[in-house]
Amino acid sequence: MNLKIVSPILGFDGLKEVTKSEIDDFFSTLEHEGISFTLISPTKVRSYDIEIPASYESLLEVEEGDKLEVYNIVIVQDPIEKSFVNFAAPIIINTNKNLLVQVALDSAKYPQFGVSESISDYL
Repeated sequence: MNLKIVSPILGFDGLKEVTKSEIDDFFSTLEHEGISFTLISPTKVRSYDIEIPASYESLLEVEEGDKLEVYNIVIVQDPIEKSFVNFAAPIIINTNKNLLVQVALDSAKYPQFGVSESISDYL
């Protein structure tokens, strides 16, 4: 699935589009010209209930009936048990419109999501 980035992925402001591919039920990738991000579906490993700020819903052009998917970036290490998940800045995708944003969650509102957590906590 080709996606247009309408709010930058942190640290990659020049990246305007990516291709999303499923790896399995837990993991996906975002790729573009040598840049690759590994994603995990957070609800597969923990409770993850967030509210998408209205400004991001607007950027995603959310309308009734649109399907939104939420992912978190995995910082992959070797071995995999040493990898980390960034729960504090989810990737949100409007699959109906192929639009993507990364949302930096308010740490005061979501103190349960540290900057990153070891994936071994969920294996």
